[in-house]
Amino acid sequence: MPVGSISSSNDTVGVAVVNYQVPVLETKEEVIENCHRIADFVDGTKLGYPGLDLIIFPEYSTQGFHPTKWKDLCTTVPGPETEIFAEACRRNNIWGVFSITGEINPKGNPYNSFLLIDNQGNIKMNYHKMNPWVPKEPWYPGNETMVTEGPKGLMIGANICYDSNMPEIVRDTVMRGAELVVRIQGYMYPSKEQQIKLASIRAWENLSYFAVANMAGRDKVYSYFGHSNIVNFDGTTLAECGSSPDEVTYAELSISAIRNARKNWTAENHLFNLTHRGYSAVPNGEFEIPYSFYKTWVDNPQQAREICEKLTRSTPEQQAEQKPEAIS
Repeated sequence: MPVGSISSSNDTVGVAVVNYQVPVLETKEEVIENCHRIADFVDGTKLGYPGLDLIIFPEYSTQGFHPTKWKDLCTTVPGPETEIFAEACRRNNIWGVFSITGEINPKGNPYNSFLLIDNQGNIKMNYHKMNPWVPKEPWYPGNETMVTEGPKGLMIGANICYDSNMPEIVRDTVMRGAELVVRIQGYMYPSKEQQIKLASIRAWENLSYFAVANMAGRDKVYSYFGHSNIVNFDGTTLAECGSSPDEVTYAELSISAIRNARKNWTAENHLFNLTHRGYSAVPNGEFEIPYSFYKTWVDNPQQAREICEKLTRSTPEQQAEQKPEAIS
């Protein structure tokens, strides 16, 4: 696929990812000021890339992740922050992906939320992070992958940071129809090498476009490595930022190209071959699930957890129960 353009067409979706400067915010007033800064990025990026259809900002780009005041900065969806983003999308006639950390949750701790807003200012998707990063993230886990139709009909799926380390989440998102998986992240050193490689791996194994927006710079706790990138469905990199804060990069994603590959590829069509094992030898291929762990997980989730814990570790609560009482 050609790279290096700032245009798009009826068949291509122009996508930009932002290495947003990690904000260090302590009040809601500062959060609103930062939202206006994000809106200015939308304006400037559309001016520089006239083919822009979708702009993507990282996890934590709205409220940051203050180590002690994060709960004070939580908000509602919709709310004053999302209205600023919606207006920026409307006036630029583009779609945007934005982060809310956290979204007030009546069931308990706040959600870590991925918002897709269309060019009319409507919230088209509000995805809650399914696998918050333990042991540091306090967010209430979501329980559903999400996919929706995006600009020019491209099907968009959501992931947030640690979600994409779980191949099951990306695969489930793609099997629900995603042609572009968007990963918003606030990933820090020393995980740079692994996370950059992961985008190409997930794209290739799922025959899917993959776009990553990451933070850059330092807050009160971590240093974030940037390297926001856009990856083709064959795993090759179309565009990539460096490590400097506030870099933006851009690529065109062809809708017809990915649909052609999924429909017509035989070798390397990982999605088709997953449920048509060995169809070169067996008529139509085998379709029964052969993976014993996944069968167990569906039929007996507690047993699956026990299998996992034998390989890895128990929870802190279990460790506390197993700890012998001190002898007085």
